[in-house]
Amino acid sequence: MRVVTFQDRRGATCVGEIVEGDQVYVLAARTMLDWLAGEGKGRTGARYPLRDISLLAPVPEPPSVRDFYAFERHVAAGARRRGTEIAPYWYEAPAFYFSNPASIIGPGEPVRRPAGSMMLDAELEIAAVIGSGGTIAAFTLMNDWSARDIQAGEMTVGLGPHKSKDFATSLGPSLVTPDELAYEDGRLGVEATLTANGRVLSRCDASEQHFAWPEIVAHAARGTRLRPGDVLGSGTLAGGCLLELGAQDLGDGRGERWIEPGDVVAISASGLGSLETPVEG
Repeated sequence: MRVVTFQDRRGATCVGEIVEGDQVYVLAARTMLDWLAGEGKGRTGARYPLRDISLLAPVPEPPSVRDFYAFERHVAAGARRRGTEIAPYWYEAPAFYFSNPASIIGPGEPVRRPAGSMMLDAELEIAAVIGSGGTIAAFTLMNDWSARDIQAGEMTVGLGPHKSKDFATSLGPSLVTPDELAYEDGRLGVEATLTANGRVLSRCDASEQHFAWPEIVAHAARGTRLRPGDVLGSGTLAGGCLLELGAQDLGDGRGERWIEPGDVVAISASGLGSLETPVEG
C-alpha cells in the first residue's frame, strides 16, 4: 500500500492511497497520524488523478524524529576524516540523535541554505514510520539536510548536531508498507541514488545496514514508548552524502562541490520513488 498526504483542488488536506500508479483514492482518515493509528482506513469514494493534486510530506508534523547512524561504511568514512576509528560503543547499540519535527519538508518543497553556511549537504536515508502498537507501518525516503561548516563547530562541544540539522528534513513522496518492498530479515534490499541537477552522484545499497530495523525500533522504544507517526531515520547510506564523496576538498579538484542555491537534489530508491528538492539561497 502506498499512502500520501496531499492537497486537493480546493486546497483541503487529505490522506489518500495511490492505486495503479496514477490514481489517488481519498481515505477516511483526517490526517496521516490518524491513519497510522489505525483509524480511517476505508476509502471515501472520491479519487483524483495524481497529476491533479499536490503532494505534501507524508507525515507533515511527526511527534518525533530520531535519526540513527546505522551504516558502518558511512561511519567509518567519517571517522577516517577525523583521524580516528569507529567508537567501540557504536557496535553495542544503534546510535541516534533527535531532529526537529517542526522542520519537515515535502516533495518539491524548496530548502533554503542556512544563513552563515557555505557547505550545504544532502544525506540519502530511508526512514521507518511507526504505526499502532509501536511497530513499523511503512517506509519513506528521508533527506537529512546538513550545514557541514556549522556542524563542524557544534560537534566540538561533544553534544551532537543541532542548528546544523534542524532547519530542514525532507520526507516523501509516500509511505510504502513493508509488503510492497523487498524487506527480509529486518533489512530493505533496495538500491538508492543521490543526484544533483540530474547527475548521479552516488549509488547506494540499503541492505548494508549494520543494525536491522527491528533492532532500531527496539532501541528507540527502550525505556519509553513510540507513537504513531514517529519517524526513525536509518542514517546516511554508505556513499550517500557529499561529505563522504569528498566535497570538503573543494578547490583542489579532488571532490564534489557543496550544494548551492539553484541546485535541484533528488534521492530515490526502488519501490520508494523519488524525492526531489530545489535549493534556495
